[in-house]
Order: sequence, then structure tokens, then C-alpha cells
Amino acid sequence: MKTRSVAGLILVIISLSIPSLTEAKPTTVCPIAKSIYRDGDGKGFELVFGAPLPNTTYHATAVIHHPQQRSLYQFTVNQSSGYGSVWLNELSKKNSRQSQRFWITFFDQNLKSATPLWLGEEKEAPKYAVVAELGSHDYYQRRGTEKPSLIGDVIWVFDRCQA
Repeated sequence: MKTRSVAGLILVIISLSIPSLTEAKPTTVCPIAKSIYRDGDGKGFELVFGAPLPNTTYHATAVIHHPQQRSLYQFTVNQSSGYGSVWLNELSKKNSRQSQRFWITFFDQNLKSATPLWLGEEKEAPKYAVVAELGSHDYYQRRGTEKPSLIGDVIWVFDRCQA
């Protein structure tokens, strides 16, 4: 009987360890240039990063949109040399002579600075992002029109990675 219980115990140990080996999957890295952030206010806005424009020095592009509207703002994403600040440069609209530049900074889940020194070398898209002065820009773009201010000053929360 001792032999059977020992053999049964060995069989149980082996069968328990096999599923744990198959469950271990490599984690997928999601760089900023493939990430999608949602607005922290839960209004349905998304900040979607994408591939850079061809034949440019930009690191990525970004679009802010809402499911019930067309794209609100389109940006190129650039990074300053040296310190590493990241900027969203609004693509000028046909009827606008000025394009706006917005500083974007990233934070980890503990709200510690997570802005990468070099875009494309980051290990993972940070949990949070803040786009400086975007809310006031949106307000002044809509002031005097029938369109109410939409975005406001929000924190952007990492939502998912693009396929």
C-alpha cells in the first residue's frame, strides 16, 4: 500500500505541475506609439496613438476622438532632444493658420513620473498621461459657437494596446 500511495502522490504532483507550465505566457509589451488611452472623466474620449507619418522625424501620431463624433484633434508626437519632453503638435486644419503644441507627460500606477527618455525604448505604455492646456484650448476653440466645451482638463488612463 505504501508503494501505491507514493506512486499516486508522484502522479498528482506531476499532473499539477503540467498545467502551471502551460499557463505561463510571455507578457506583451505595448509601447506608447501603439497605445490607446481613455479620458479619466469617463466621457468616452480616446487618445489613440499610431504610427508616425512617413518620411518624417516624428515618433508617432495621435488622435483624440469620441465614438459619437469625428476626430476632434490630430497630432504628431515629437520628443525634445536632451531632457526628453514629449510634445503633441496639432496638425493644422485647412482654415486655421495656427497649430498648437501641447506638452504630454506620463505617470505610472503610483503617480510617479514615467515619461520615457526616448520614445520607442519604453518597456510599457505608462498607466496615466496628462496633456497640458488641452482643456483650455478646447474651451477657447469652441467659445462663441454652439459647440460646448467637451474635453476639459482630464487625466488619460491607459486602456488597451492596438492589435
